Amino acid sequence: MKNFRAKVDSVLLSATNAGFWAGATVFGTFLVTYLYAKGYSASEVGLVMTLMSICNIVAQPLWGYISDAKLKIRNTILLCLAASIPLVALMPLFARTTLSLFIGCCFIACFENPIKGLLDSLTNQAEIKNKYIIYGVARGCGSFFSAIASLVVGELLASWGIEWAFAIHGVLMLIAILSLFFFSGVECHDGSITLTEQPKKKADVSVSKAIKILLGNRTYVLILVSTILVNIGLKAALTFAPVMIADMGGTSAHTGYAMAVNTIGMLPCMLIYSWMYRKKKISNNWLYILGCLFTIVRIASMAMVSSINAIIAVQIINSLSYGFLQPSMICAVGDTTPIEYRSTAITLVTSGQLAISSFLGDFVAGKLVEVIGMQAMFWCCTVLAVLGTLVYIPVCKKKKGD
Repeated sequence: MKNFRAKVDSVLLSATNAGFWAGATVFGTFLVTYLYAKGYSASEVGLVMTLMSICNIVAQPLWGYISDAKLKIRNTILLCLAASIPLVALMPLFARTTLSLFIGCCFIACFENPIKGLLDSLTNQAEIKNKYIIYGVARGCGSFFSAIASLVVGELLASWGIEWAFAIHGVLMLIAILSLFFFSGVECHDGSITLTEQPKKKADVSVSKAIKILLGNRTYVLILVSTILVNIGLKAALTFAPVMIADMGGTSAHTGYAMAVNTIGMLPCMLIYSWMYRKKKISNNWLYILGCLFTIVRIASMAMVSSINAIIAVQIINSLSYGFLQPSMICAVGDTTPIEYRSTAITLVTSGQLAISSFLGDFVAGKLVEVIGMQAMFWCCTVLAVLGTLVYIPVCKKKKGD
């Protein structure tokens, strides 16, 4: 019976990832298209995305700390999911003026964006306790169903109208809420797995002290800096692919196709990562470097496309990039930080991706597009991804637990 409940938990956690990431992708992708259709410029869209990311600098680590020190992480995620649904549903009202748009998006960012790091942390910790839970499978389901959602929703919005994206977002988030509500977190492991990493009690430190402890860890800081540099170009590609498609005469259906291709291969790539790491015992650090190399190619490809079909086609490279980069980053943080600060550590890295990377990949990139053009902007991002790869090299020389 215990094994059966553990297996059910693995399905529920995968369903939670599927519902959340499908909803988040629908909102993030078609928000850009929606605002562009409402007459907002590329730089204004970039500013909106940047403001959301700046809010996330505070919100993400704060929710992570709350999960470590105050509430159960499952309850924290449920709270954020429940708040995000009505806030996103109000987007057409927020978009009536620039000021209300900025305010509304900031509120959304404080609740929806932190879920990304929190859900990664929950999956990472659940994987330790339950042998049936594999991060690559759970997170890969999120990517797979976000691809399906992008494809289907893109077609629906082309017929129904772009405003329906926000209602569809709510339905998908509700699936995540129901799945997580029934998730029990039961322990189930074999003799080869020990649970020594489980904390005996909540961390009894302030959020500032927790962050100070983490930033005093040189290896963790290298991972943080590398992740930020590598993700700048990925964020720019995610934000400006819909803009490029619109500039070339494409519709929301074309944007849906692009996002579907962007994410459809992430599940098999994450499964390949898990196979290489778990079965073939390949170092996670070198798998991270491989993900960085895929990322460099992915960003450079955006500098070389000149048609809608080409933009859609090169999105497949993102599956290779994210499929290796994301699970290896989570594993690297897990190898570097104690379990009692794990949620704070993961959400701090995620906030770095969503905040600093987004500021440079959205707002600054938007300004660069206006000055030097789209292709030159992506070549600059490619150089930053190379630097991010080099920053991680010293981590490869560290042994697990150092």
